[in-house]
Amino acid sequence: MVRRSCSLLLLAVVATTLVLTVEPVETAQQSGVARISEELRSIKTYAFSEPNPVPILVKDTRLYPYHSFEGYEQEGTPRDWKVVHLENDLIELWVLPEIGGKVWGARVKKTGHEFIYRNEVIKFRNIALRGPWTSGGIEFNFGVIGHAPSTASPVDYVLKTNVDGSVSCIVGTMDLPSRTQWRVEIRLPADRASFETNVLWHNPTALEQPYYNWMTAAAVATNDLEVSIPGNAYLQHSGQKESWPNDEQGRFLPIYGNNQFGGNKSFHVVGELQDFFGGYYSDTNRGFGHWARHEDMPGQKLWLWALSRAGGIWEDLLTDTDGQYVEFQAGRLLVQYSAGDPVNPITQAGFDPLATDRWTETWFPLEGIGGLTDASSLGAMAVREVGDRLEIGVNAFARTEDTLRVWSEGRLVSEQPVSLVPLEPFTASVDHTHGTSFRVELPGLGLDYSSDPASREVARPFESDPAARPAMPAADRLVFDGRELVKARRYDVARPLFEEALALTPWHRGALLALADLEYRRARYDEGLTLVTRALKLDAYDAAANFQAGNLYHATGRVTDAREAFGWAARSLAYRSAANVQLADLALARRDWAEAARYAQTALDYNRNNLTALEILAIVGRKTADGPMMISGVAGINGLDPLQHFVRAEAFLAAPTESRSADLRSAALMNGLRSEYPDQTILELAIAYANRGLNDDAVKVLDAAGGPGNRRASPLIEAWSAYLKQSRSLARPSDLSFVFPYRRETLPVLAWAAEQDDHWSWKYLLALNLWAVDRAAEAQALLQPLGNTPDWPAFYVSRAFLNETLGTSDPESDLRQAERLGGSERAARIPLISYYQKQARWADALAASSRARQTFPGDFNLDLLHVRSLVNLGRGSAAVEILDTIQVLPSEHARESHQLYVQAHVLAAVAALEAGRNDGNDGNDEAYQHLEAALEWPERLGQGRPYEPEEGVVRFLMSRVDDRRGRSAEARRALENVLISTTNAAVREMVEVLARPGMANVDARKAAIDGVVAKHKRFFGDLDGKLFLRALSLAGR
Repeated sequence: MVRRSCSLLLLAVVATTLVLTVEPVETAQQSGVARISEELRSIKTYAFSEPNPVPILVKDTRLYPYHSFEGYEQEGTPRDWKVVHLENDLIELWVLPEIGGKVWGARVKKTGHEFIYRNEVIKFRNIALRGPWTSGGIEFNFGVIGHAPSTASPVDYVLKTNVDGSVSCIVGTMDLPSRTQWRVEIRLPADRASFETNVLWHNPTALEQPYYNWMTAAAVATNDLEVSIPGNAYLQHSGQKESWPNDEQGRFLPIYGNNQFGGNKSFHVVGELQDFFGGYYSDTNRGFGHWARHEDMPGQKLWLWALSRAGGIWEDLLTDTDGQYVEFQAGRLLVQYSAGDPVNPITQAGFDPLATDRWTETWFPLEGIGGLTDASSLGAMAVREVGDRLEIGVNAFARTEDTLRVWSEGRLVSEQPVSLVPLEPFTASVDHTHGTSFRVELPGLGLDYSSDPASREVARPFESDPAARPAMPAADRLVFDGRELVKARRYDVARPLFEEALALTPWHRGALLALADLEYRRARYDEGLTLVTRALKLDAYDAAANFQAGNLYHATGRVTDAREAFGWAARSLAYRSAANVQLADLALARRDWAEAARYAQTALDYNRNNLTALEILAIVGRKTADGPMMISGVAGINGLDPLQHFVRAEAFLAAPTESRSADLRSAALMNGLRSEYPDQTILELAIAYANRGLNDDAVKVLDAAGGPGNRRASPLIEAWSAYLKQSRSLARPSDLSFVFPYRRETLPVLAWAAEQDDHWSWKYLLALNLWAVDRAAEAQALLQPLGNTPDWPAFYVSRAFLNETLGTSDPESDLRQAERLGGSERAARIPLISYYQKQARWADALAASSRARQTFPGDFNLDLLHVRSLVNLGRGSAAVEILDTIQVLPSEHARESHQLYVQAHVLAAVAALEAGRNDGNDGNDEAYQHLEAALEWPERLGQGRPYEPEEGVVRFLMSRVDDRRGRSAEARRALENVLISTTNAAVREMVEVLARPGMANVDARKAAIDGVVAKHKRFFGDLDGKLFLRALSLAGR
């Protein structure tokens, strides 16, 4: 009876604290309160499609087990989307839970001014890590560099009306590769002209994970926009330091209209300790801003599309009528790091095991204050020197009584009480000697601005001493570089560096621990123990080594050794909470409920946000019918993470079986799964129970996914269920579409399944899992004996890639088999074409693309691949014929569309000249027409003209044609244009050589040309260089 009461109590708590809105809801329309509603809204949508069944391992191992999308619509059609609307009397905003949970836009009600750019169409284009991305709003990025894998897909969400009168929409999901979980509460207070994003990010694994977070907001781009990002330098993605706010040419970069040069721009601004940044439109006297404590969000970035047509074309590609935008991005790190030269102190960061990070950001509009000089979570201020006066403008975000104080040259010159109304601009004008120091303060709003930048400047170095890295021991350099690769999820590239470091220094602690970590990730636990044991021979009390040893012992079932190692790790504050969680899990496995609760509580003593520890308390409470403990765990989780599916699973497990049917209980569990991958959520829950030795609980959760009313469970769920039950009735996979195993815990499950059923599908899935954990050679060895038995095209593409990468056999036969089986799968055809092109087997590539184009007519990706082969076969006119008719959208294959266009016309021009030489028709007019066309930028090919396009080869050929026509003056001008326009060193040097005195001598000319060709072998070995040399060989040179 006690256990039944406890279960009912848990259900009641879940019902009151985890309210997921299934049907659209709307709060009452009352003045002075915040309101939240959900509706289906029809929005013009340019959809994406064609999910790629080929494992993304063949492209980017960092993203597996996600899949990519290959299809994008040219025309928009209305589509219903779930839209969450939050509003108060001052502002309103919209959230799109089916598109990454992004904030769609935000505006001021009274003026209608947008302070978060809202794109009125959903126009997906191939930009993000998995492909689809749409512009505007605020995008939440977690995981690895780039637009998050969840940016265009559904996430979990919940709507809340809070006790303080605010309303919230909480969105989030799991980053599959790292298994970390992110949540963003979008909270609108009842009485404020600002909204918050309150973030929780949890790493539930015992491993360090990559750490990347940027909150990417959009604002409309106009020439009068001036961004306010305090700092004295900006960093490139590589960390290289550049001048800010004025560049080396003296251009004031914060004004949008001053950036009419170069390409797309990323300014990661640094140098001042400030909590805010934003922008202001001088023509309309309005703006936008972001506030967060500097220690929480030190990254402040401005991103611009190029102001040339190279960037302008993206306005057309991404929206219909809403215009160009800029992005103001807030990040947990200083830059969105991408390695480059020179070496500097900027690197990447790791997410500690079992850590939970939380932070708050505020997003706000500006109205009528003239700019942005200082901001807080409560208000914003602009201060300008105008003659001998200070002009001050203030926006409060809520009603406030405050005091405005102004100092000039250290002397208080003005003090006045002010009554501030939200977004009603308050202005003041105070006498001040121009050019002297001043300070302006509104303490109630937390605003305090000093004209002296030295008071805000930080001394952090952003440049390294060139002697520093060479001075490091070689093994230390290798380990440092390897650690950076690990933090970028490049485990396969990092491992050889650690192995090389150990070869140089066999007892290098860093290399030993790094390799042990990788072996744990690879589920090679004995090998990992060998390495970490060597590290413990150096220092028995090494906390990091003990924590790793504990994880490895735990994975091999050596519980006594695991407990001993975790005990030593817990002595260190760095591992105290995490190690106690691991000790609690071990206690759960041996059913020592009291010890499990004690360890979990100790973990919480040192990290009150430790969600995993709270889970353990809830489990112990359920198992022991301890109502207060159970509720403590559940309520603690809900207080931190209202989207946590563990709570729903506990309610499902605790429900008395006689109270409702099992079908209804499983439906209640499954109905809360709204993200793109519900099966992955179920697997993560079940594996968490299994890892704690709670196999019965794991099986119940797994079986709920396949219950009546739910779609058929994936083969992985069925395999896990059968494995835990040790059942011989293992269902053979009927559909392998998008079944991508990747967890180390699944390896023994799939190995068992392959033993129970000799069907090739289980070996294929096991091979994918091995590949995912950096055991590619074992994966290949598993696939190779299967021959041509499988009838799954992705199997052959995968095996071909492994064979080619490992050099074990020629991939061609597998790629041809994938083509034969491909049917309606375009993704099964492209690998063969790409393979032939990589091997320069252009005729074979052309034949393969011809077959594919017959099956998929009008596919511009296939058209571009076909054109690439035509161009490399010298068939310029045929390539031009195709390029004149296609409409290209951004894609992997479209990046070279303009280059192919130029090459096709240049080929046609050279062919016309050569034909004219042979048949008496000089071909000059036809050639010149092609060359003039080559200088154009037809935007239907998906690329716009940059400010300074590379035109050296084309203009050189034009000079050759002019020379053949006897137009020597025009030929000289064309050569001068080459030197002005080209950045190609080979072209420039060749033109300079040809202009030297004495080049009329044939031998001297040949020797000079041969010298340039030898110096620039790479360019002259490529198609552009070969065309250049063909032009030189024409008569009249």
